[in-house]
Amino acid sequence: MMGSLRSRQLVSGFTIIVIGILILGILLSLSIYQRKTEAIRLELERTASDLLGFIEYERGSFLIPERNKQAAEQFISRNQLVQDRKRRFAYIWDRQQNRIIWSSIDNEGVDLNRVDLFFAYFPFEELFNDPKVQNFTPFARRMSSTRPPNGKVDEKFHPEEYMLAVQHFSFRENAEQGISTNKHYLFIVAESMANVDREIDDLVMVFSILFFASVILILIAQLASSFWVVAPIREFEEEVRAIEAGNKETIQDEYPDELVPIKNTINALIGHEKGQKQRYKDSLDDLAHSLKTPLAAIQSHLEGSSFQDIPQAHPGLAGIAAEIEHMQEIISRQLRKAMVTSENAIIMSQPIRPILTRLASTMHKVHRGKDFEIRVNVDEYAKCRLDSEDLMELFGNLINNACRFCDRLVEISAFRDNDMLVIDIDDDGMGFPSENPSKLLKRGIREDSKTEGQGIGLAVSTEIVSAVGGKIELLVSPYVGARVRLHLPT
Repeated sequence: MMGSLRSRQLVSGFTIIVIGILILGILLSLSIYQRKTEAIRLELERTASDLLGFIEYERGSFLIPERNKQAAEQFISRNQLVQDRKRRFAYIWDRQQNRIIWSSIDNEGVDLNRVDLFFAYFPFEELFNDPKVQNFTPFARRMSSTRPPNGKVDEKFHPEEYMLAVQHFSFRENAEQGISTNKHYLFIVAESMANVDREIDDLVMVFSILFFASVILILIAQLASSFWVVAPIREFEEEVRAIEAGNKETIQDEYPDELVPIKNTINALIGHEKGQKQRYKDSLDDLAHSLKTPLAAIQSHLEGSSFQDIPQAHPGLAGIAAEIEHMQEIISRQLRKAMVTSENAIIMSQPIRPILTRLASTMHKVHRGKDFEIRVNVDEYAKCRLDSEDLMELFGNLINNACRFCDRLVEISAFRDNDMLVIDIDDDGMGFPSENPSKLLKRGIREDSKTEGQGIGLAVSTEIVSAVGGKIELLVSPYVGARVRLHLPT
């Protein structure tokens, strides 16, 4: 099955039109041939009937009386029955003698045996076996000759088709002598079908030329029509792909009426998705802020100086502290589920350099007691398909970790790898543990237990990256520290 609408429309339309023209041409040729054949048959039957009226039988021979001779000659000439090249002729065939005894050619002083050589021979046995001949019924039929004009049959001889008007009749002879014999004769008016066949061949030749010319014109018209009709669909497809690539937010161009409902539906789905996502964000953000404040106050009381005087082994307080930490983890995880963009979401590509530059400036303020440098080696064309808030969350966690553990340098670089943007965040600190650094990507696992935090920064970053079909790797930096490598869709 062809996947392109243009190819389907082109092939189907072209095939139907070409087959239609071909069938129409064949039917037209057959119709013309049948009409010409029928016209020749009717004309020969009329000619045979009229010509037979001029001929009389006297004493075993056929002749045209003097009173009818002038009219008969005019009739024979007018109907072109005097040709000797076997195009059109009339003669009487004696069945007993198997020879011509009268012909439309003037036979006075002409040897009829010689005249035989000018006429085609037909399978008279087949004619005499015809029920119409036996019933003395005149009829017309098409038949092939069995001998060439010169009477010699060779390898080059090709039987020629004739239309024959045939009349069978007989006479009783020597009845006065008491010995009567029936003499059977065939009166034949024949016309060669070569002219008709030649006209049909010429017609087929002309039709073939017109057919191929029409095919070329139809192909050109189909290509033009295909381009004109399918062009809006192709533009629509390109605009949808631009939305998928994150270069546009909605379908904006004007399209034919058939595509307008699809356009409105897609735009409505995009708007619904954005609105739904924003509602999830707002609801969970309100919930998180509502719960985090009392939970933070309870945890602060438990970790305060007054709590130090209470035995640490107290099972009730220890259970409360564990449950509070678990509740905070649940709140963070559920909040991330709403905030993280899914892989199938339609998000525009975002440039990352402005976000990285802003975060670099912020990190100097956050870690103002530490002397270090942040290098942002990312050009302005580096983009990835990720929500701006997700980008801030992702790079904020990772750059903050790099700034915490670096000695004097944090470097951020990016490059394209097929349809992914690869971002490296390097520092010159102590690096990741040599054994199984990927464990740090799990929630709650911390590399340095002496620093503050809940150990969910890398885990949250992993969730964000995985949700959009990317991946995160923990490697060794060229500065001997840690390298976090991100693969984000572009």
